Amino acid sequence: MLAMLVNGSSNLPEKVPVLSPWVDADLGVPADKVAAGLAGQKGRRVVKTHTPADGFPIWNGVTVIAVYRHPLDIFFSLRKHEANKSVATPDHPMSLPVPESVRRFINEDVDPDDCDKDTLASLTLHYTDTVLSGRHPNLNVFHYSDMLRDGHRTVQHLARAAGIEASAELIDQVAAATVFGAMKSRAVDYAPVGGTGYWKSDAGFFDSASSGKWEGRLSPAEINLFNTRLVELVPDEKARTWLLAGDS
Repeated sequence: MLAMLVNGSSNLPEKVPVLSPWVDADLGVPADKVAAGLAGQKGRRVVKTHTPADGFPIWNGVTVIAVYRHPLDIFFSLRKHEANKSVATPDHPMSLPVPESVRRFINEDVDPDDCDKDTLASLTLHYTDTVLSGRHPNLNVFHYSDMLRDGHRTVQHLARAAGIEASAELIDQVAAATVFGAMKSRAVDYAPVGGTGYWKSDAGFFDSASSGKWEGRLSPAEINLFNTRLVELVPDEKARTWLLAGDS
């Protein structure tokens, strides 16, 4: 959405991962190639990061937009991504049976020596350090469930957040181009490192565009364990409620 808004068209001159690289992901693209690609772009640029707000500098003119999702939806999404890799990571926690995998996800702490270890603790640390810390007073925060519910309104909000004067026609174009079916049909252009063979299926990167993936897949004991742990990690009830469901 942002890449299209910045470029003023839903017809992008390059693949999304080239125009808007995931700068802290090890997906087989050398860092110098990513940097060169960004340096060659004219005008405003869009980059993606999973680093919390205490891990990157902010200069005048930089807009920071953070998107969050229910942690259990992230958990099941991560499992799908791991299963979709062409080369599996040996003994990856997300490849274990769901009961063992989810308990590790819920119980394990942040590992400062393993930034790629996804746990409930690491996800909530990102949220507290970025959103609740007040580190960036002009931070723009979105929730995936709100974005799913009204994609057109999301594009409007993103344009305002980025200070882009987008016409109604452009808003309509971007909203239409970024619905789930349209994204999945052009997965080679939209998925991270699409077309490189990193994924068994580029289209498989776009799984279902839904919330509540855990419903019917976790036991009451596992749900209770999650809720108890989440209270420990995000004590503020209002902040915790928003992390789970956004403004819905």
